[in-house]
Amino acid sequence: MKLENKSISQLKKTAWKLCSEYNRQKDVDWRGNGKCCTCRKTIHWREGDAGHFMAGRRNAILFDDRGIHLQCKNCNRNQGEQYLYGKYMENRYGKEVTLEIEENRHKTKTITKKDYYKIISDYKSKLLTLSK
Repeated sequence: MKLENKSISQLKKTAWKLCSEYNRQKDVDWRGNGKCCTCRKTIHWREGDAGHFMAGRRNAILFDDRGIHLQCKNCNRNQGEQYLYGKYMENRYGKEVTLEIEENRHKTKTITKKDYYKIISDYKSKLLTLSK
């Protein structure tokens, strides 16, 4: 099925699949291994989750790569290990970005079909860049 024929929910699912793949791979070594952003356990990107720093399903931070990182399933399913994730975020991005993401989680963002086409295209490009 072509993208144009997909519903908003199907497009969101496709966009999230690509976003998850990208964010689980963006910091791995040549073997595909990286560290869980919270417990620092070494895992292969295929074995981990794309954990969000902040829960926020109002779409404002759903695709914000700064707040999505490789996380082991145990940590991600343990409420994301919020305190440890916060420390990771501050070390990586600084307090300003961390606070910005925290504030944005309360915002509601409408994502249109056209937006999803762009998000999907952008993640396909990002994944191609990683494979080089």
